[in-house]
Amino acid sequence: MKEYEIVYVLRPDLSDEERTKKLERIHSLITDNGGQVDKVDDWGKRVLAYEIQHHTEGHYGLTLFQMPPQAVNPICERLNIDEEILRYQIVATSK
Repeated sequence: MKEYEIVYVLRPDLSDEERTKKLERIHSLITDNGGQVDKVDDWGKRVLAYEIQHHTEGHYGLTLFQMPPQAVNPICERLNIDEEILRYQIVATSK
């Protein structure tokens, strides 16, 4: 299994409960595709460098995980259609 990290920006108008459910959904996508979540880091609400979908703020977070390389594309496909995620990026780490 290869190590990855995902940095995501969620809509700022989500409640704490909705944000928790969204994180659980992201983590379940990882585990359902044969991955393992190693570390979750909540960076909180921050001002965006530029406006995204009429939002000037976003809730940032980072998750470190391991998974087979072929399982990354199905996760990206699901995250691309999620309207509550303003931006995300999955990067392979070299550890």
